Amino acid sequence: MKKYFCIAKIVASVWALGLVAQAPVMAQDAAAGYPNRPIRLIVSQQAGGSSDTVARLWAEHAGKAIGGSIVVENKPGAGGIIAAQQALSQPADGYTLMFGGVSQMVLNKFTYKPLPYDPEKDFTGVGMLTTVPFVLVANPESGFKSLDDLIKYAKAHPDKLNFASAGLGNSTQLAVELLQKKLGISMVHVPFKGEPDGVMATIGGQTQVMAPVVGTALPHIKAKKVVPLVVLAPKRLAELPDVPAANELGVKDFDYMGWSGIVAKAGTPAAIVNKLNEATKAFHSSPEVQEKLRTMMVIPMAGAASQVMEVTKRDTAAWGPTLNSLNLSSK
Repeated sequence: MKKYFCIAKIVASVWALGLVAQAPVMAQDAAAGYPNRPIRLIVSQQAGGSSDTVARLWAEHAGKAIGGSIVVENKPGAGGIIAAQQALSQPADGYTLMFGGVSQMVLNKFTYKPLPYDPEKDFTGVGMLTTVPFVLVANPESGFKSLDDLIKYAKAHPDKLNFASAGLGNSTQLAVELLQKKLGISMVHVPFKGEPDGVMATIGGQTQVMAPVVGTALPHIKAKKVVPLVVLAPKRLAELPDVPAANELGVKDFDYMGWSGIVAKAGTPAAIVNKLNEATKAFHSSPEVQEKLRTMMVIPMAGAASQVMEVTKRDTAAWGPTLNSLNLSSK
């Protein structure tokens, strides 16, 4: 009996080793036939915003590069949690991806407690896309012409000003929260479902200020519907030469906080991830994409698939103490 048991163990071991040996081949086979149906790209922002525009550009050019169709689905709300849960509810087969920005991958951990997903464990990176500067703008009727005007009023009238964001925990909230902390002022946060809604609320006077990405704000600045107060970036922008950068006004450490990339559910075959990363390189190398990003004032951020999770971990560690001190989950 013992003899037969040993033989059975040997057979089982050989069978298991055979499966291990076949695994890379099976993964390559899966990538070779990928995609054989449309790929879904879940975007947590409304259609029409800068994130949605970048996502659609990637979907168009990456789709052509892999010989398939990538369809954008907008799932706004809850700071990107709805989008993340939608993406994670599907198999890890590369047919459901998410446009993952700093909000979904970093900020939500400090804003929504408990967060129903773990960015670092539940997702794997596909490729970095962009980084963007923010600009603090004000409603013209507020009378604010400069950051100093805002500071003086806010210090004399704590919590009397409202500031808009693209959603609780979104980077448009973080930018203002960090700015408030550095300036020693306090305003009331009013979250919306996306940048377009937040900007329109500021234009309409429901909120007095907001810090959207520059690409979203610029048309409204040119139309004089909002007044730019300060660029939250290390230096002035060529498109807004008369608007000072935060560093010039003594407000330090405002590097580019907004970034975006493509992520897939953890466990997606490496061969498929690599194929999508190669498609992302095609996106970055396209002259059409480069020109479009330039006009949007969005900065390309190319890199390996692993860079998405590396940046996620870096920013989580770097901003964690400050984010925890803000108690964003209670606001």
